[in-house]
Amino acid sequence: MSKRKRNPLSDARKGASTALSASVTPDINGDYRNIEKTSHRKKSKSDDLWHRKSGAGYNLFISYYGRQPSGVVAHDADFRGSSDACFSLGSSTRKSEAPHARGLSRASKKRQKKRAKSCANNDYSGVISLGKACERVNGYKLRDSSELPENNPLYTSHPLVNAFISNARYSHLYSFVCTLSTPLPLTFRLRRNGPLSSKDLEATISEKYSQYISPVSYDPTKAIFQSSPSSCLTKSNLGDIPNLKELIVAGSQDGTLARQEIGSMLPILALHSVHALIQGSKVLDLCASPGSKALQALEIVAQDGKKGRVIANDVHSERLESLREAVARSGLLEDLTSRVTFTNFDASVFPPPKSGRMFDAIICDVPCSGDGTIRKDRHVLPMWSPRIGNELHGLQLKILTRALELVRTGGVICYSTCSLNPVENEAVVAAALGALTRGSTKFEVLEWPKTLLPGLVTRGGITDWKVAFYDSNKVDHDSDDFGSLTFCSSAEDAEKAGIKEVAATLWPSIPQIKQLHLHRCIRLLPQDNNTGGFFLALIKRIQ
Repeated sequence: MSKRKRNPLSDARKGASTALSASVTPDINGDYRNIEKTSHRKKSKSDDLWHRKSGAGYNLFISYYGRQPSGVVAHDADFRGSSDACFSLGSSTRKSEAPHARGLSRASKKRQKKRAKSCANNDYSGVISLGKACERVNGYKLRDSSELPENNPLYTSHPLVNAFISNARYSHLYSFVCTLSTPLPLTFRLRRNGPLSSKDLEATISEKYSQYISPVSYDPTKAIFQSSPSSCLTKSNLGDIPNLKELIVAGSQDGTLARQEIGSMLPILALHSVHALIQGSKVLDLCASPGSKALQALEIVAQDGKKGRVIANDVHSERLESLREAVARSGLLEDLTSRVTFTNFDASVFPPPKSGRMFDAIICDVPCSGDGTIRKDRHVLPMWSPRIGNELHGLQLKILTRALELVRTGGVICYSTCSLNPVENEAVVAAALGALTRGSTKFEVLEWPKTLLPGLVTRGGITDWKVAFYDSNKVDHDSDDFGSLTFCSSAEDAEKAGIKEVAATLWPSIPQIKQLHLHRCIRLLPQDNNTGGFFLALIKRIQ
């Protein structure tokens, strides 16, 4: 039996609470070394358990993004408009900052720990909404925000909101946190060239369910649907409207529609808009599972079922099998699905095509911390730590570098993550371009196509950000003190702070960073379009 490949994202999340430089000191005595390793593993599990139960991840998330400059998750207007007014929630919802645990009695510490555990275990999926009232429309219950005092989203028990209130100096994150504390709206796209006509489905939705879900205003094709803010309709509560759920499930099975987030749709739409991904194109999806982007690309490049090919790759055989199943149950005709080739390679060393013909377009949606998905995945924030992004940075850089080597001259790569962390985004793009753009090899970050989804609010990439580290070993686990992040200005600064083996590419230190046009990268912030968080960069090989 082949050895199971390790999952770098899982490894990073499991060790989120420990220091980046943490390691086991080898010993000449084998038994002693094994004892040390076992002890280290037990301590790591203990640290991770404390991290998840205490609510540390929520507080670190607020502290990390609160310290970032304008452009990362908040903008100049947010900084100018921030004030203590946004905390006027009343005594019933205000939480005073936790007192320092040193000097408290043992009983007090236990009570604090119990409260933190209760907060962290709060299952808010499907119940966090802007309002408390319900109304009946066509016999179905829907959440409504009309009866909420001041219509303020912070009247919730979301752990992230509690962390935000406890960090009053970061009030510029108000809009960001308001959006993140609500569930992700239900979204899907109609397949205009699917095996069945989508017109009947579109007409039924318009006639019977337009109060729940409708086309987004910024899509001229009217193919992208999103639930309305007033309905608060999500994937988890779609069952409240059984007829609509049945309609959507049937549509996804017969190929009429694809359930996909708006951010996830953007890479293929952008590649198609710059004419890198067209009918007949040869496309590589380096990290293809679960398959939504590969299928979306297939609909374009293999429309006639005779030309065009999508190579769907994933390093993990289990995920690759899930990808095969997703393609099989997509509802697309066999003429299209037969144009998919499945491969099982490490994306960072993906082999060049035997034909010698490089790829027209490459989808480079790399493994990431996923902190842009917290509206739909409640497991991300409890274990959040800057370590996750810091550790994944190296792998992300290797994968993007390999993509740059595999694209043909004139071809385009779309590098993307569902994270808002600059060390996983602009830092990776800058490092890859800085290393490869030399001599006769040249790449260029393309402008966002202005004709694509006009009205969709996008933000440009940044050239300045902060890098942080966290070590729970310096924290008293019997208190409500989560410790603090250590922000370092450079790799040398980090080394002086005792943090070893840190990549210099985490920082915006490349001399030519201003010439890389990172402002052309795209940041999709949750509060701008009521979406998840997403980042992408279109990179064209000039020569």
